Order: sequence, then C-alpha cells, then structure tokens
Amino acid sequence: MTPLMIAGIAAGALLVILLAVIIIRTLSFPIETEPTEPLALLDIDGEAVARRVGLAVQCRTISHKNPAETDPKPFSDLRDLLRTLYPQLHEKLDCELINDRSLLFTWRGSDPKLDAICFAAHQDVVPADESPEAGWTHPPFAGELADGYVWGRGTLDCKGTLIGICEAANNLLKAGFTPRRTIYLAFGADEEVSGLEGARVIAETLRERGVKLAFLLDEGSVVTKGSALGINSPIGQIGISEKGYLSLKLKTKVKGGHSSTPPNQTAIGAHALAIAVLESNPFPQTLDVMSFIVSYLGKALPFFQRMQYANTWLFGGSLKRKLAATPLTNALTRTTAAPTIIKAGSAENVLPAEAEALINFRIMPGETLRDVYERVNDLVGDETLEVLPAHGETLESDHAWNPTPVADVDSPQYQRLAELVRATFPGALVVPFMMTGATDARHYAEVCQNAMRFSPLFLTQEEIQTMHAVNERLSFVNAGRMVAFYEELMRQESSLLDEEESEEAEPPLKTKRLSRKEREVAEEEEPSDALPEADALPLEDEPLVVKPLRKDD
Repeated sequence: MTPLMIAGIAAGALLVILLAVIIIRTLSFPIETEPTEPLALLDIDGEAVARRVGLAVQCRTISHKNPAETDPKPFSDLRDLLRTLYPQLHEKLDCELINDRSLLFTWRGSDPKLDAICFAAHQDVVPADESPEAGWTHPPFAGELADGYVWGRGTLDCKGTLIGICEAANNLLKAGFTPRRTIYLAFGADEEVSGLEGARVIAETLRERGVKLAFLLDEGSVVTKGSALGINSPIGQIGISEKGYLSLKLKTKVKGGHSSTPPNQTAIGAHALAIAVLESNPFPQTLDVMSFIVSYLGKALPFFQRMQYANTWLFGGSLKRKLAATPLTNALTRTTAAPTIIKAGSAENVLPAEAEALINFRIMPGETLRDVYERVNDLVGDETLEVLPAHGETLESDHAWNPTPVADVDSPQYQRLAELVRATFPGALVVPFMMTGATDARHYAEVCQNAMRFSPLFLTQEEIQTMHAVNERLSFVNAGRMVAFYEELMRQESSLLDEEESEEAEPPLKTKRLSRKEREVAEEEEPSDALPEADALPLEDEPLVVKPLRKDD
C-alpha cells in the first residue's frame, strides 16, 4: 500500500469520525421536555374583560421622567375605577398606596412560613399621537370595542395584563379560594420611565418588611408564530433575565469659527466618525444565550440549524454572521450600541465649538457597565472627544444598571409556569428567553431570585408591532384566555411547596383533556409574518480610523 493510499484512508477515516461526532452531538443537542396534556381553561367572557380594559385605557396615565410633570388625576381615576370594578380586592385584601401613585395588594396566605409570590403590572403608558394623520383606526384613549378587539394605548402594554390580574384575583376571591402562599399584586406607576418611583419603592417596601418572593411574574414576551429560527410552531418565550442598560455621552470641545474656512476636523465631523467607528466595531458576539434558548426547541428546529448550534466549535463563525443579520437575534448575541441623540450647531454658517452625542447600550450577561465604558473610551475617547456617563458623574446611577440575575429554569416555579403555557397553548413550544428591553421586574432582584416575564397572550407579529405604536389592540379571545390563565397560575403557584409539589396542593380548576376537534381549533391560529431582515454588519470591512482627533506624538 503506497503512502498516498495510506494518507487517503487516514483522511477518510478522520472524515467519518468528524461526521459521526457532528451527527451524535446534533442528535443529543435538544433538551427534550415531557409531553404536556392539553388543558382547557375556564370559559371567561373575553368581550366583558375587554370592555373593562377599555375603561382603563380611558385613564390617560402617561408618566414622565420628572414626576412633577406627571398629571396625578388619571392615576387617581384609575384607582377609583379599580375600586368600582373589583370590590372584592379592596374588601378582602390589604390595599396600600405606595409613593402616591403605585398600588400594592396583599392577599394573606394560609401558611405564613412559605415565601410569597407576586403578580406585577404597571399603570402608566407611553404617549400617543392623536392627530388624524397618525393613522389610528380608533382614537388611542377611547378604549373602543370593534372587530373583536379593544383598541387603544396600553391594551397590550400593559393595562390589559393589569386588568387580567385583577379579574383573576377577584374571581378567585368570589369563589372562596384561599392561597397557601401570600400573593402580592404590585402595580407600579412609572415603568415606562424607569420604575424608580413605583416598582423600586414597592420592592424596597417588601425588603424592609423582610418579605422574600419565591416567584414573581411581570409583563414580558408572549406566544407567537413566525420566528427568525425558521420554526412554524407557536413559541412561548418566558423572560428569565434582562440585559443591562447604560447611556454614554460623547462630548467634544474644539475651536469654533466660520464655515467658509473649516479645519480638517470639526466637532460634528468628529462625532460622526466616532459613531461610525462604534457601529463598524460592534461588541464581540457570544452564542451562549442563543444556544441555551434553541436547546429547548427540540426536534422542531431544522436539522441543519440544530447541527450548527450543537457544533459551534465548527460552525460558530457562520452562525454568528447569520444571527448578526437580524436585529432581534443580533441583540441576543452581543451588547448593542445605538446612537439616539446628537446636539451641535445653531447656525448654518457657524462651526460649533461643542457637540454632544448620546449612545444607548444594552448589556449582555457577563459584561458590566465598566466593561462597556472602557471599550467605548478605548475606541473613540481622546484628548478632545470625551466619553462620559449620560446621567450624573459616575457609571452607577438610577439610570444605569448591570444585567439582571437569571431565574432558575430548574426551579418548580419556572417548571410550573412553562408546563401551564404548553398545556393551555396547544402545540406551543416554551423557551427561556433574555429580555432585550427593561421591565419593572429588575427592581425586585433583592427580594426575588425567580423573577419571570411573560404575558399569556397569543399575538401575531403584526399585533406585537403595535406596542408603543399605532393601533395597539387586544383581542377578546386573548382577554378571556389571559384571565383564565392567571387564575390557574395563581392557584398552582400559590399552592406549590418549596422543595416539591405538595400532595395537599389545590387541584387545577375544572380541567379536562381537549378533544381532537378542540385541539385542531386551538391550533388554527393565524400565522405571523417573519421578522424583518436587516443588512449584515460590516464584519469584514477595514476598520475606520479610531481616534479622529488624537494629537500626533
């Protein structure tokens, strides 16, 4: 046998071994979950719930960063509305007004030794353009019912879930239910502008009282079809953590002058180049979060994609480039930088002596505020262009925070929530998810390790895009199912023991197996559009000059 033949045989054997390793890793990659028996929730009148959501929408609870600018009357009106709609909550639960506008209901459990649980939502909403040119089919603060929906600002984010939580608790109270664990209902009043005066104060109040929460559920991801992963099945995403948050200010001071005789580098030009440098040198990617998420998708993930995630040592480079091409998946793989504000100049023929730009960062777990600052300063900071915190004198402030703790996906609280999602949204897959935005849940980190973010709604991609936008709306079907879901979850989570499920725990409410026909009807949800594609980042491009205003040595 010639040396060439031996080399060929050896190469072939190595190739077979390599293919075997790839295939074995691919087949063993998914985390398989036990099949969940479909569960029929209580039949709730969704239109009646939607009508009450519409009444809440009519209270224009718009919050402002400066609390003094927030009109208190709409919040007072909303409190009066809740007192009228849900007298059981106010008669049988302890109701406290926290820091003037936020609400904390305490539903005492039968076993005070057990850690409590909490259901959270926020009262405030973002503003809405009410002009005819804005494109609203129904006025944003009218709360009108039409075409199977309640329309208006806050129906999805998140007066719908606030009303849903109140409905569920009120129904259970009327039915005589007593939770084993104490249940808190926490409704902050300024989530849209950071939650500093609402959820943070509620959390501090609980901490001062020595309260520990075994479980907290706040607004978050939903069940939807249409995914960047190429999966047609509905996917329920349970947020188990949030990215960190930081805004940095780029500040330049140069000699001003007349625009007829500009220097080679100007303040505005330096800022433009610095921003281009940051955009063309994105933060390093990591596949850890995406690999963890898709590992819960099992065999629903196309085989080639499973092969890529199971063998990132071989396919990691191409996988990163693919994920970077879509805004959502890109945000799940790296700390992101987004220029949001730039200020410079006051006249068209004058060179400004100063310029400022604000860059907003969403920080991946494993990185910190300090890491982000040092990277940005290394890239663009020099003798003329300063990199500064956008708020205050230090990085650590009320307006900047590190990534939140990660909830335990092996905890009975998470397992119970995930199982209920699979049972009540037939055919849905459930994955733990990292929130790219911020919620009130982050403020409860000191009192709750297992803070989770999920809204029990089935939304199309088009419906999701209406949050904070035109024609925000909640369907009657979602309104009714949401209330029934919260009722069932309150019963189950409040009866769950710390170590394992109790044999004495309350049984589920009126559950039964779905018939084949019922299951087929439940699975015939309208599919959503695919996530929009974006141009790939210029990973292979030659970097721009990094420090445009650095003086020569």
